[in-house]
Amino acid sequence: MLRRSDINLIQKSLADLDAARDSVFEASRISVRFSGRAIIELHRGDLQRAGEHLKSAEDALRDLEKMLRKREELKCLGNVTLAYQEYAEAKLLYSVMTEAKIPSLSEVGVDIEPYLLGLLDFIGELRRLCLNYLRAGQTSKAEDSLRMMEEIYEELYSIDHTAIISNFRHKMDTARKLVEATRGDVVTEVRRLSLETALKSYERRLLKKTET
Repeated sequence: MLRRSDINLIQKSLADLDAARDSVFEASRISVRFSGRAIIELHRGDLQRAGEHLKSAEDALRDLEKMLRKREELKCLGNVTLAYQEYAEAKLLYSVMTEAKIPSLSEVGVDIEPYLLGLLDFIGELRRLCLNYLRAGQTSKAEDSLRMMEEIYEELYSIDHTAIISNFRHKMDTARKLVEATRGDVVTEVRRLSLETALKSYERRLLKKTET
C-alpha cells in the first residue's frame, strides 16, 4: 500500500505544477496577444501604439521568465516558444519600420529557436508591407522589402542543423513560396508602371505634333 504521506505529497506537487502551468499559459497568451496587436498597428502606420503594445508584450515575457525560473520544466511548453516567437516577429517588424534595420539576436532578446522562427514569420510581414507599398505606388520601397525577404531567406537557408528545430523546414518552404510570389508581384507592377510611363510619354509627343 502507498503511504498516505506520499499520496498527499504527490497531490500537492501536482496541484502546484498545474497552477504554475496555468500561470505560464496566461502570461504566454497575454504576450502573444500584445505582439499581434503591435503587428496590426505597424501595418496601420501607428508606430506609437505599436510600441506600446510591444512594451506590454515584453512585460508579459518578463513575468513569464520569473515563473520559468521557478519551474524550468515548463520552459519547453509550446505556448512558451510561441510567445517568444511572436514577440520576435513583432520586434523585427517594429525595428525595420522605425530604424530600417533588422535587429540582432541579442537586440531582440530571445533564444535562438524563437528568433529563427520569428524571422521566418517576419518574411510574411515583409510581403504584406511590400504589397502595401505597391498599392501606394511606392515601388522603390516595395523593392527594398523584397530584397530584405530574399536576403533573410538565403541567409537562413545557409544555416546547418536546422532540422532539429520543430517546424523550421515547413516555415522555410512557406517563406520560399512567399518570396517567389512577392518577386512576381513586384516585377509585374514595375513593368506595368514602366509601360504606363512609356504610353504617357508617347501620348504627349503625339499631342505636341497635332498642336504644331
